[in-house]
Order: sequence, then structure tokens, then C-alpha cells
Amino acid sequence: MISSPMHIAFCVNDHYAEYILVSIKGLLENNSDPLVIHILSDYISDKNTNRLKKLVGLYPNAILDIVIVDDLKLKDLKDTWTIYTWYRVLLPEILDASVHRVLYLDADTLVSENIEELFSLDMTGKAIAGTVDFQSKDKSTYQRCGYEAEKEYVCAGVMMMNLDYWREHDIANKIIDWGRDYNDRIQYPDQDAINYICRDMKLLLPLKYDIIDGFFQDDYYFQNYPQELRECIESPAIIHYAGQAPWVVEISNHLLQDEWERYNKLLSNPVKKVYQSTGFLKLKVIIYRLLHHNTRRKIKQQNIINRQNYDS
Repeated sequence: MISSPMHIAFCVNDHYAEYILVSIKGLLENNSDPLVIHILSDYISDKNTNRLKKLVGLYPNAILDIVIVDDLKLKDLKDTWTIYTWYRVLLPEILDASVHRVLYLDADTLVSENIEELFSLDMTGKAIAGTVDFQSKDKSTYQRCGYEAEKEYVCAGVMMMNLDYWREHDIANKIIDWGRDYNDRIQYPDQDAINYICRDMKLLLPLKYDIIDGFFQDDYYFQNYPQELRECIESPAIIHYAGQAPWVVEISNHLLQDEWERYNKLLSNPVKKVYQSTGFLKLKVIIYRLLHHNTRRKIKQQNIINRQNYDS
């Protein structure tokens, strides 16, 4: 057991506040150590605030901290995804100096295992810890960001932040300044900026701590991370539904979608899934999902495990 609370942070608008309930449910179900859950936003409605308080209040080891952020210093920064992802770089100044590290999580993640190990990492001389991003194998990523591929490109959607290091070296302001200087060049705004500024200060985590579905679609990962891919299926720690919002029926195609469904059902008031289509097209989606989708996903999972057995 770790000696101090594990600090977890989400940065969302009010619309996404509902969806982080599922991620928080997984976190609480799988971690009995003391937890402080920080939610950074510019506004959270009373309805969503009450839902969050009700959920966290069920677990005596957890504390909820909702922070309304003054984001003036982020003005004019590129927000390809949303300006709220930039909020994570403000965590070192928003959180108290007694908080030494924090795990940032995107709204479309699910914690499905105990993550105490992340808070025991030796991060001496490191600003961040994260898994390789799906873009890490693309040479254009490093051309765009201006550093060598050997230094890797990590996904900032699941990121352990060494807040002491950030504060000591003024990392947040360096990231913001770089993002503003290269506003026209960067593609994934704060993620590009974080990777560039922290290019020599990052620690790579096993894939199971940020499981993106693309890992299972590309031979590159089967060739370079065979054992880690199997671990992703057999003992996933943090699943990332990047580009496949698990609450949107038509695009919720992640190999581990069933995990999100399972924890959503554990909520006293499960998150309602939404459809992009309407009318007859919506009916076709519903029928297809009922008849085929879960079976195809399970077959695919088993095929991946069988491939691992064959390759080994």
C-alpha cells in the first residue's frame, strides 16, 4: 500500500462530466487505496456535480475535488480536440504543492485494474510517464514536432505527471509557449507540445496502461510488443477508447468495449448511449449490434491470443 493518496485528474466540459462517471466507477471498484479525484472544468452543472458527488461518496477511501479553471493563459492556443485537454498542463499550478504526482486521464478511458504500481514508479529526472502513441511509428510525427524518433512519442490521454519536476523546471509555461510559437505546425496541440518539451524527460509505460484499439489492428505492434498485446487482453489496466467514444453506438468498436459496458451497468444510473443515426438506419444499427457485434469481438480477442501462442 502506498503512503499518500493517489491523485487522479480529469479535464472536461459539462457535457463530458457524465461520461467520466464510468471511468471513475472503474477506478473506485479496483482501487482501495486513498484516492483524490480532481475534475478541472470551466463549468459543471448542479446535476452533474450531484451525480459525481453521489458516486464518489459511496467509497470511503475517495475524495472529490471539482476545480473551476481560469483558462485565460490558454487563449489563442490551437484546440484541434478541445481546449479542455490543455487544462492538464495547468495541474502543477492548480494542485497544492503537497501533491507530488498526478495521473491524468481522458474522459474516454476506463480504469479496469489496480493502478497503485503507477504511483510507485521511479520518476527521478522524468516529467511524464505514458505509453507509446499510435502515431509514434509515423516518421511525420517527429518531423512535425522537431525531434528524433528514438525519443518516442507518447499518448497524453493517460499520463503520469511528476508535478515536482514540472514546477522546478517550469514545464507548463514551456509547453504553452511552444504550443503558441508553433500553432500553425502542430497537429495534436498540447500532446505535440508535451512530447516536444518532455522529449528527454519521459518514461515509457507498458501498453496495458493506455490500450488503444489501433494496437490490435497493426502488425507493427504484434512484431514489437507481442507479449504486451496479450497482456492488454488478459489483464487490461487502463483502456483508452480514443476515436471510439464508448457511449456512441455507431463508433464504439474498441476490442474491449465490453469492459466499459460492464462498469456502466454497475452505476446506479447508467450513462445512456447515443446514436448518430436516426430512423431506419438507427434500426439497422440496433439489429446488427444485437445479432453480431459481441460475438465478432470475442472471436477477434481469441484470434489475437491464438496468434500470440503461435508466434511464441
